[in-house]
Amino acid sequence: MTIIDDAIELEKRAERYYTNGAELVTDPSGKRILELLAKEEVRHAQVLAKIKEKDHGELGSSSLISEVKGLIEGAVKEEKDAISSDASLRDVLHKAMEIEQATKKFYEEKGSATGDPKEKDLFGILAKQELGHYLLVGSLVEYFDRPAEWVESAEFGLREEY
Repeated sequence: MTIIDDAIELEKRAERYYTNGAELVTDPSGKRILELLAKEEVRHAQVLAKIKEKDHGELGSSSLISEVKGLIEGAVKEEKDAISSDASLRDVLHKAMEIEQATKKFYEEKGSATGDPKEKDLFGILAKQELGHYLLVGSLVEYFDRPAEWVESAEFGLREEY
């Protein structure tokens, strides 16, 4: 098994976790957020599979943050007290933080160990995206726990464009 195979398996494992979590959660917004995270992990696995086939496809950009931000802005505008009242979502998000952190660490370690410059670049990009996922999920946990404080967050808070 190669490093790319290991990376694909990590992405598939994360996708399964998010998919299973979405099935546990009763709140529609929580479900949608987990489905978006699962979709992002599928996208990573697909790019890695192309790399394995020597296709060297591009990772491309992600709409994950803007889509999640839209869901949260809707909840804030509707004056909901929290992202969800479903405690299972909080549990899923806490475990998701661990998964994203472990995946980021994997990409950082493998990126620094590989001699292939294209793999090194790809692993660097993936590590940054996994860090973004970690920060996003951490922000969602914060919103779940303390929604009034979360709305003031620079990244997700509702602010007028200038």
